[in-house]
Order: sequence, then structure tokens, then C-alpha cells
Amino acid sequence: MLRGPNRNQLSSDDENIPETKIQRRVRMLEFYATVKDTELKEIINSQNCCSTIDVSCQKLDDSNMATVIKYGINEKKCKSLNLWGNRFTYKSITILTNVLGGNTTLRELDLSHNLLTDQGVEIISHFLSLNTCAIKDLDLSGNDITDDGAQYLANMLTKNQTLKFLSLNKNLITDYGLSLLVKAIKNSNNKLTVLKLESNPDITPNGVEHAIDELKENKILQDIYFKHCKLDDSDKKNFEENAALKTGFYVII
Repeated sequence: MLRGPNRNQLSSDDENIPETKIQRRVRMLEFYATVKDTELKEIINSQNCCSTIDVSCQKLDDSNMATVIKYGINEKKCKSLNLWGNRFTYKSITILTNVLGGNTTLRELDLSHNLLTDQGVEIISHFLSLNTCAIKDLDLSGNDITDDGAQYLANMLTKNQTLKFLSLNKNLITDYGLSLLVKAIKNSNNKLTVLKLESNPDITPNGVEHAIDELKENKILQDIYFKHCKLDDSDKKNFEENAALKTGFYVII
């Protein structure tokens, strides 16, 4: 458990100057941030395998991203970075993308179950459109992504040349957002092999049917996931059977 700064951690000058409540709050926040970054550094350095750095579910926020970058990306040169289940926002994505340009080591990035929203998706989509990194696997599940975010990702897919796996489970994408992604994959993308859209509650049978029809000539895509969307058992059986006949990829419902 973290404890607040004691009197030995305060200078004698500080003791003689009355603090306001706001000043005290700022001091406490600065103290906790320092302790958190120290603990985070120890967690990263304790992971012997440099290929994967896992700091999932550590209650990290934007103030900790610089520490993750310094010790996980710059020093450990990890190939896989797991940031699942923290509190990162679009601000962290701005920091992260500013240092990933030219990075040829990081291949897998898990940002699922954070607080990115469409704003964060716009930033990372723009970055991936530049093709200045080597990321092949991107997980953005559970980030309150809407059709606006799907539009940013669709635009990215028309330009990106590295991404093979894209996970968008547990978001707020509808049939319209799905159609944007499908159009990009059909017309302009020859790299993506797996697309996951599980647990998007507003993806309906119409959206899935349209996706299957539009992608039936695609030779690159291998799997597309729609589990726990707005589909009943009869829909599932029908789509799985039709997909097997119409396409060269698996539809997992």
C-alpha cells in the first residue's frame, strides 16, 4: 500500500510555510506519481524476457506512459507490449506514437480496455497510416470506439502495410462502422488476416451478411469474428454455413 510523504521527506523550509489544501494535494499527487513510476520501473525490469513486456491491470494512467516507453520500449526493446486494463487516454497515444516512428522492434501492441475513445483511435490510426513502424497485431477492444473510430481505422487500412491482426471487440461499432471497415479491406488492403468484432451489440444480421457478401472475393482475410453481437442461433448457423460456401475465410459467430 502506498503511504503519503512523511515529515522527513519535507524540507525544513517547507515545514515553516503554511500549505493550502490545493498545495498539499499537489504535493501528495507528485509523491504518489514518483512512487508509482518507481514501482513500474521495477515491474518492467523484473521481466527477464525482453520480447514481451506486460504491465496490464496496474492502474496506470497518462502520467506513467513515459516510464513505460523509457524502460519497456527504449531499454528492453520489447517485441510485444501489453497495456491491457489500465487508464490510458488519447494523451498517452500521442506520447506513444511520437516515439514509435522508426521503431522496427515492436510487433504487438495491446491497448485493450483503456480509455482511448475515438479521439485516441484517430491518433493511432493516423500514425499507422504513415507506415513508420512494424506493428502487426493491434488490440483496441473495450475502448468505447464508435463508428467515428471505425472510419479512422478504415482510412488507416487503406494505407497501412504491416497490420495483420486487428481486434475491436467490446466496442460501440454498428453495421455502418462495419461496412466502412469492410469496404477498406475489400478495395485497398492486402495485409489484414484477422478482424475481431465480438461483443459489438449493434452489429446485426444485415451487417454480417453485407460483410460476407462484400468480402467473398478476398484472398487474404482468414478469420472474422462476430461472437456475442446482435445475432440469434438461427442467424449463426445460417451465416456459418453460407460463409463456408461463399468465401475463403472463416466467420466465427
